[in-house]
Amino acid sequence: MADKVLRPAINALLKAAAAAFLVCPPFFSPVLVTPLYAGAALDSLNEIITPVEPPAVPAVAPPSAYPAASVSAARALNVYFISVGQGDCEYIELPNGKNVLIDGGPSDSADSPLAEFLARHNVTKIDYVVLSHPHSDHYKGLRYVFNNFTVGNFYDTRMDNAGSATDNALRDQIRDLGVNVTYPAPGDTLDWDSNVQAKVFNSCPASTQSSSGRDINNCSIVIKVAYQHSSVLFTGDMENEVESALVSTYGSELQADVLKVGHHGSKYSTSEAFLAAVKPHDAYISVGAGNNYGFPTFACLSRLQAAGATVYRTDTDGTQKYSSGGASPSLTGQALAFMR
Repeated sequence: MADKVLRPAINALLKAAAAAFLVCPPFFSPVLVTPLYAGAALDSLNEIITPVEPPAVPAVAPPSAYPAASVSAARALNVYFISVGQGDCEYIELPNGKNVLIDGGPSDSADSPLAEFLARHNVTKIDYVVLSHPHSDHYKGLRYVFNNFTVGNFYDTRMDNAGSATDNALRDQIRDLGVNVTYPAPGDTLDWDSNVQAKVFNSCPASTQSSSGRDINNCSIVIKVAYQHSSVLFTGDMENEVESALVSTYGSELQADVLKVGHHGSKYSTSEAFLAAVKPHDAYISVGAGNNYGFPTFACLSRLQAAGATVYRTDTDGTQKYSSGGASPSLTGQALAFMR
Protein backbone atom coordinates (compact mmCIF):
# COMPACT_ATOMS: atom_id res chain seq x y z
CA MET A 1 0.00 0.00 0.00
CA ALA A 2 2.85 2.40 0.86
CA ASP A 3 4.47 1.65 -2.50
CA LYS A 4 1.28 2.62 -4.32
CA VAL A 5 0.93 5.88 -2.41
CA LEU A 6 4.58 7.12 -2.48
CA ARG A 7 5.76 6.02 -5.91
CA PRO A 8 3.84 8.70 -7.90
CA ALA A 9 5.01 11.46 -5.55
CA ILE A 10 8.67 10.44 -5.75
CA ASN A 11 8.52 10.13 -9.53
CA ALA A 12 7.20 13.67 -9.66
CA LEU A 13 10.09 14.87 -7.44
CA LEU A 14 12.62 13.15 -9.67
CA LYS A 15 11.22 14.81 -12.78
CA ALA A 16 11.34 18.21 -11.06
CA ALA A 17 14.91 17.63 -9.89
CA ALA A 18 16.06 16.58 -13.36
CA ALA A 19 14.52 19.67 -14.88
CA ALA A 20 16.20 21.90 -12.31
CA PHE A 21 19.56 20.23 -12.93
CA LEU A 22 19.30 20.94 -16.64
CA VAL A 23 18.45 24.58 -15.99
CA CYS A 24 20.89 25.19 -13.11
CA PRO A 25 23.59 22.45 -13.10
CA PRO A 26 26.10 24.26 -10.86
CA PHE A 27 23.76 24.00 -7.92
CA PHE A 28 23.56 20.15 -8.04
CA SER A 29 26.22 17.58 -7.25
CA PRO A 30 26.29 14.43 -9.44
CA VAL A 31 27.03 12.40 -6.34
CA LEU A 32 23.70 13.41 -4.83
CA VAL A 33 21.60 13.08 -7.97
CA THR A 34 22.80 9.69 -9.23
CA PRO A 35 21.48 7.48 -6.40
CA LEU A 36 18.13 9.30 -6.24
CA TYR A 37 15.85 6.83 -8.03
CA ALA A 38 12.39 5.63 -7.12
CA GLY A 39 13.29 2.17 -5.81
CA ALA A 40 16.01 3.46 -3.46
CA ALA A 41 13.78 6.22 -2.21
CA LEU A 42 10.95 3.76 -1.48
CA ASP A 43 13.35 1.44 0.33
CA SER A 44 14.43 4.29 2.58
CA LEU A 45 10.90 5.43 3.23
CA ASN A 46 9.70 1.88 3.95
CA GLU A 47 12.17 1.77 6.85
CA ILE A 48 10.37 4.59 8.62
CA ILE A 49 6.78 3.85 7.61
CA THR A 50 4.96 1.00 9.35
CA PRO A 51 3.20 -1.04 6.67
CA VAL A 52 -0.59 -1.27 7.00
CA GLU A 53 -1.88 -4.85 6.87
CA PRO A 54 -5.01 -5.34 4.74
CA PRO A 55 -8.10 -6.38 6.70
CA ALA A 56 -8.67 -10.12 6.95
CA VAL A 57 -11.38 -11.46 4.61
CA PRO A 58 -13.47 -14.26 6.14
CA ALA A 59 -13.36 -17.53 4.21
CA VAL A 60 -16.50 -18.33 2.22
CA ALA A 61 -17.67 -21.92 2.22
CA PRO A 62 -18.03 -23.49 -1.22
CA PRO A 63 -21.62 -23.81 -2.52
CA SER A 64 -21.69 -27.56 -1.85
CA ALA A 65 -21.26 -26.89 1.87
CA TYR A 66 -24.63 -25.13 2.12
CA PRO A 67 -27.70 -27.22 3.03
CA ALA A 68 -29.94 -27.96 0.07
CA ALA A 69 -33.33 -26.28 -0.09
CA SER A 70 -36.16 -28.52 1.05
CA VAL A 71 -37.78 -28.57 -2.40
CA SER A 72 -34.55 -29.98 -3.85
CA ALA A 73 -34.62 -32.84 -1.38
CA ALA A 74 -38.22 -33.75 -2.20
CA ARG A 75 -38.95 -36.85 -4.24
CA ALA A 76 -41.65 -37.20 -6.83
CA LEU A 77 -44.88 -39.15 -6.62
CA ASN A 78 -44.95 -41.30 -9.76
CA VAL A 79 -48.11 -42.98 -11.01
CA TYR A 80 -48.03 -45.52 -13.85
CA PHE A 81 -51.20 -46.46 -15.70
CA ILE A 82 -50.07 -49.85 -16.96
CA SER A 83 -51.28 -51.13 -20.31
CA VAL A 84 -52.54 -54.60 -19.33
CA GLY A 85 -55.15 -55.13 -22.05
CA GLN A 86 -58.83 -55.11 -21.13
CA GLY A 87 -58.41 -54.59 -17.41
CA ASP A 88 -57.15 -52.18 -14.83
CA CYS A 89 -53.78 -51.75 -13.11
CA GLU A 90 -51.94 -48.77 -11.59
CA TYR A 91 -48.55 -48.69 -9.90
CA ILE A 92 -47.49 -45.85 -7.58
CA GLU A 93 -44.00 -44.91 -6.40
CA LEU A 94 -44.39 -42.91 -3.19
CA PRO A 95 -41.96 -40.11 -2.24
CA ASN A 96 -40.81 -42.08 0.82
CA GLY A 97 -39.60 -44.94 -1.39
CA LYS A 98 -42.53 -47.29 -0.78
CA ASN A 99 -44.87 -48.51 -3.51
CA VAL A 100 -48.55 -49.23 -4.16
CA LEU A 101 -50.28 -51.50 -6.68
CA ILE A 102 -53.95 -50.87 -7.40
CA ASP A 103 -55.48 -53.90 -9.16
CA GLY A 104 -53.51 -56.36 -11.28
CA GLY A 105 -55.16 -56.62 -14.68
CA PRO A 106 -56.59 -59.76 -16.33
CA SER A 107 -53.54 -62.05 -16.59
CA ASP A 108 -51.60 -64.05 -14.00
CA SER A 109 -48.95 -65.35 -16.42
CA ALA A 110 -45.23 -64.76 -15.96
CA ASP A 111 -45.04 -62.95 -19.30
CA SER A 112 -48.01 -60.67 -18.71
CA PRO A 113 -47.66 -56.90 -19.15
CA LEU A 114 -47.75 -56.47 -15.35
CA ALA A 115 -45.01 -59.09 -14.84
CA GLU A 116 -42.85 -57.40 -17.48
CA PHE A 117 -43.45 -53.97 -15.96
CA LEU A 118 -42.46 -55.09 -12.46
CA ALA A 119 -39.34 -56.82 -13.78
CA ARG A 120 -38.32 -53.76 -15.78
CA HIS A 121 -38.64 -51.60 -12.65
CA ASN A 122 -36.70 -54.08 -10.50
CA VAL A 123 -39.60 -54.47 -8.08
CA THR A 124 -39.01 -57.19 -5.48
CA LYS A 125 -41.54 -56.13 -2.83
CA ILE A 126 -44.86 -54.30 -2.87
CA ASP A 127 -45.76 -52.44 0.30
CA TYR A 128 -49.46 -51.88 -0.41
CA VAL A 129 -51.78 -53.77 -2.75
CA VAL A 130 -55.36 -52.58 -3.33
CA LEU A 131 -58.08 -54.68 -4.95
CA SER A 132 -60.70 -52.15 -5.97
CA HIS A 133 -63.41 -54.81 -6.42
CA PRO A 134 -63.64 -58.55 -7.19
CA HIS A 135 -63.86 -58.70 -10.98
CA SER A 136 -61.26 -60.85 -12.72
CA ASP A 137 -59.99 -58.10 -15.03
CA HIS A 138 -58.86 -56.36 -11.82
CA TYR A 139 -57.78 -59.22 -9.55
CA LYS A 140 -56.46 -62.04 -11.74
CA GLY A 141 -53.02 -60.43 -12.15
CA LEU A 142 -52.77 -60.18 -8.37
CA ARG A 143 -52.39 -63.97 -8.24
CA TYR A 144 -49.07 -63.56 -10.03
CA VAL A 145 -48.11 -60.79 -7.59
CA PHE A 146 -48.82 -62.82 -4.44
CA ASN A 147 -47.14 -65.90 -5.93
CA ASN A 148 -43.91 -64.05 -6.71
CA PHE A 149 -43.53 -61.00 -4.46
CA THR A 150 -43.48 -60.12 -0.81
CA VAL A 151 -46.51 -57.96 -0.05
CA GLY A 152 -46.79 -55.92 3.12
CA ASN A 153 -50.47 -54.90 3.21
CA PHE A 154 -53.63 -55.76 1.29
CA TYR A 155 -56.71 -53.50 1.02
CA ASP A 156 -59.97 -55.14 0.04
CA THR A 157 -63.74 -54.78 0.10
CA ARG A 158 -66.00 -57.32 1.77
CA MET A 159 -67.97 -57.76 -1.45
CA ASP A 160 -68.18 -61.42 -2.43
CA ASN A 161 -68.64 -61.99 -6.15
CA ALA A 162 -71.20 -64.78 -6.07
CA GLY A 163 -70.63 -65.50 -9.73
CA SER A 164 -66.99 -66.50 -9.23
CA ALA A 165 -64.99 -68.68 -6.87
CA THR A 166 -61.55 -67.44 -7.86
CA ASP A 167 -61.85 -64.14 -6.01
CA ASN A 168 -62.20 -65.96 -2.69
CA ALA A 169 -59.41 -68.38 -3.64
CA LEU A 170 -57.12 -65.35 -3.95
CA ARG A 171 -58.31 -64.00 -0.62
CA ASP A 172 -57.67 -67.36 1.05
CA GLN A 173 -54.17 -67.42 -0.39
CA ILE A 174 -53.48 -63.92 0.96
CA ARG A 175 -54.67 -64.89 4.44
CA ASP A 176 -52.53 -68.04 4.36
CA LEU A 177 -49.49 -65.92 3.51
CA GLY A 178 -50.07 -63.88 6.67
CA VAL A 179 -50.41 -60.59 4.80
CA ASN A 180 -52.02 -57.80 6.81
CA VAL A 181 -55.54 -57.30 5.41
CA THR A 182 -57.50 -54.05 5.82
CA TYR A 183 -61.07 -53.22 4.79
CA PRO A 184 -61.05 -49.42 4.53
CA ALA A 185 -64.23 -47.43 5.09
CA PRO A 186 -65.31 -44.20 3.39
CA GLY A 187 -63.59 -41.28 5.08
CA ASP A 188 -60.53 -43.31 6.12
CA THR A 189 -57.03 -41.96 5.45
CA LEU A 190 -54.46 -44.58 4.52
CA ASP A 191 -51.06 -44.32 6.20
CA TRP A 192 -48.81 -44.78 3.17
CA ASP A 193 -46.51 -41.76 3.38
CA SER A 194 -46.43 -38.90 5.91
CA ASN A 195 -46.24 -36.38 3.05
CA VAL A 196 -49.01 -37.96 0.98
CA GLN A 197 -52.71 -37.92 1.77
CA ALA A 198 -54.59 -41.00 0.59
CA LYS A 199 -58.28 -40.63 1.40
CA VAL A 200 -60.96 -43.25 0.79
CA PHE A 201 -64.25 -41.99 -0.64
CA ASN A 202 -66.01 -45.28 -1.37
CA SER A 203 -65.77 -48.96 -0.41
CA CYS A 204 -67.83 -51.82 0.96
CA PRO A 205 -66.38 -52.60 4.39
CA ALA A 206 -69.44 -54.61 5.49
CA SER A 207 -69.90 -58.18 4.28
CA THR A 208 -72.15 -58.41 1.24
CA GLN A 209 -72.62 -60.73 -1.72
CA SER A 210 -73.87 -60.19 -5.25
CA SER A 211 -73.62 -61.56 -8.76
CA SER A 212 -74.71 -58.24 -10.26
CA GLY A 213 -71.92 -56.59 -12.16
CA ARG A 214 -73.25 -53.15 -11.29
CA ASP A 215 -73.43 -53.89 -7.56
CA ILE A 216 -69.87 -55.21 -7.58
CA ASN A 217 -68.63 -52.21 -9.59
CA ASN A 218 -70.26 -49.84 -7.13
CA CYS A 219 -68.35 -51.44 -4.26
CA SER A 220 -65.10 -50.21 -5.82
CA ILE A 221 -62.59 -48.70 -3.42
CA VAL A 222 -62.21 -45.08 -4.51
CA ILE A 223 -59.07 -43.29 -3.32
CA LYS A 224 -57.77 -39.77 -3.84
CA VAL A 225 -53.98 -39.53 -3.53
CA ALA A 226 -52.68 -35.98 -3.01
CA TYR A 227 -49.07 -34.79 -2.84
CA GLN A 228 -47.78 -31.21 -2.80
CA HIS A 229 -49.93 -29.33 -5.32
CA SER A 230 -51.55 -32.11 -7.31
CA SER A 231 -53.79 -35.13 -6.82
CA VAL A 232 -55.00 -38.29 -8.53
CA LEU A 233 -58.46 -39.85 -8.08
CA PHE A 234 -58.64 -43.64 -8.54
CA THR A 235 -62.20 -44.82 -9.16
CA GLY A 236 -62.10 -48.55 -9.96
CA ASP A 237 -65.28 -49.41 -11.88
CA MET A 238 -67.56 -47.08 -9.93
CA GLU A 239 -70.73 -46.18 -11.85
CA ASN A 240 -72.89 -43.06 -11.90
CA GLU A 241 -75.13 -43.93 -8.90
CA VAL A 242 -72.13 -43.88 -6.58
CA GLU A 243 -70.66 -40.88 -8.40
CA SER A 244 -73.82 -38.93 -7.57
CA ALA A 245 -73.66 -40.01 -3.93
CA LEU A 246 -70.03 -38.92 -3.66
CA VAL A 247 -70.80 -35.53 -5.20
CA SER A 248 -73.55 -35.01 -2.62
CA THR A 249 -71.34 -36.13 0.28
CA TYR A 250 -67.95 -34.68 -0.61
CA GLY A 251 -68.57 -31.99 -3.24
CA SER A 252 -65.43 -30.00 -4.06
CA GLU A 253 -63.30 -32.37 -1.99
CA LEU A 254 -63.42 -34.67 -5.02
CA GLN A 255 -61.45 -32.15 -7.10
CA ALA A 256 -58.36 -33.78 -8.60
CA ASP A 257 -55.86 -32.91 -11.29
CA VAL A 258 -55.93 -36.46 -12.63
CA LEU A 259 -58.88 -38.83 -12.97
CA LYS A 260 -58.51 -42.56 -13.49
CA VAL A 261 -61.69 -42.88 -15.53
CA GLY A 262 -64.21 -45.27 -14.03
CA HIS A 263 -65.15 -48.60 -15.64
CA HIS A 264 -62.83 -48.29 -18.64
CA GLY A 265 -64.83 -45.42 -20.16
CA SER A 266 -68.27 -47.03 -19.89
CA LYS A 267 -71.29 -44.88 -20.70
CA TYR A 268 -72.52 -45.62 -17.17
CA SER A 269 -69.60 -43.81 -15.52
CA THR A 270 -67.98 -40.38 -15.60
CA SER A 271 -71.17 -38.35 -15.46
CA GLU A 272 -71.30 -34.62 -16.14
CA ALA A 273 -72.07 -33.84 -12.47
CA PHE A 274 -69.13 -35.95 -11.34
CA LEU A 275 -66.75 -34.28 -13.80
CA ALA A 276 -67.98 -30.86 -12.66
CA ALA A 277 -66.91 -31.77 -9.12
CA VAL A 278 -63.60 -33.42 -10.02
CA LYS A 279 -62.51 -30.88 -12.69
CA PRO A 280 -59.73 -33.12 -14.02
CA HIS A 281 -56.95 -31.70 -16.14
CA ASP A 282 -55.88 -35.18 -17.30
CA ALA A 283 -57.97 -38.34 -17.63
CA TYR A 284 -56.54 -41.85 -18.03
CA ILE A 285 -58.58 -44.71 -19.44
CA SER A 286 -57.36 -48.26 -18.86
CA VAL A 287 -58.77 -50.26 -21.74
CA GLY A 288 -57.82 -53.03 -24.16
CA ALA A 289 -57.57 -52.55 -27.91
CA GLY A 290 -60.51 -54.01 -29.84
CA ASN A 291 -62.36 -55.04 -26.67
CA ASN A 292 -65.86 -56.55 -26.93
CA TYR A 293 -67.54 -53.84 -24.85
CA GLY A 294 -67.01 -50.84 -27.07
CA PHE A 295 -64.88 -49.13 -24.38
CA PRO A 296 -64.26 -46.28 -24.16
CA THR A 297 -67.70 -45.19 -25.31
CA PHE A 298 -68.34 -42.12 -27.40
CA ALA A 299 -70.61 -40.78 -24.65
CA CYS A 300 -67.83 -40.95 -22.04
CA LEU A 301 -65.22 -39.42 -24.37
CA SER A 302 -67.60 -36.60 -25.26
CA ARG A 303 -68.20 -35.75 -21.60
CA LEU A 304 -64.46 -35.73 -20.90
CA GLN A 305 -63.86 -33.46 -23.87
CA ALA A 306 -66.62 -31.10 -22.76
CA ALA A 307 -65.02 -30.97 -19.30
CA GLY A 308 -61.73 -29.87 -20.85
CA ALA A 309 -59.75 -32.96 -19.81
CA THR A 310 -56.80 -34.26 -21.81
CA VAL A 311 -57.48 -37.95 -22.41
CA TYR A 312 -54.86 -40.72 -22.40
CA ARG A 313 -55.73 -44.31 -23.31
CA THR A 314 -53.69 -47.43 -22.68
CA ASP A 315 -55.04 -49.08 -25.86
CA THR A 316 -53.67 -46.33 -28.11
CA ASP A 317 -50.99 -44.64 -25.95
CA GLY A 318 -49.55 -47.61 -24.03
CA THR A 319 -48.46 -47.41 -20.42
CA GLN A 320 -48.54 -43.83 -19.15
CA LYS A 321 -46.64 -42.09 -16.36
CA TYR A 322 -47.83 -39.14 -14.30
CA SER A 323 -45.34 -37.39 -11.98
CA SER A 324 -46.16 -34.95 -9.22
CA GLY A 325 -43.76 -32.83 -7.16
CA GLY A 326 -40.11 -33.74 -6.78
CA ALA A 327 -36.84 -31.83 -7.00
CA SER A 328 -38.00 -29.34 -9.63
CA PRO A 329 -40.64 -26.85 -8.47
CA SER A 330 -42.05 -26.83 -11.99
CA LEU A 331 -42.74 -30.56 -11.83
CA THR A 332 -46.08 -30.25 -10.07
CA GLY A 333 -48.03 -32.47 -12.38
CA GLN A 334 -46.80 -33.79 -15.70
CA ALA A 335 -48.30 -36.46 -17.89
CA LEU A 336 -45.56 -38.36 -19.71
CA ALA A 337 -45.85 -41.05 -22.38
CA PHE A 338 -43.87 -43.95 -20.95
CA MET A 339 -43.92 -47.01 -23.16
CA ARG A 340 -46.11 -49.26 -25.18
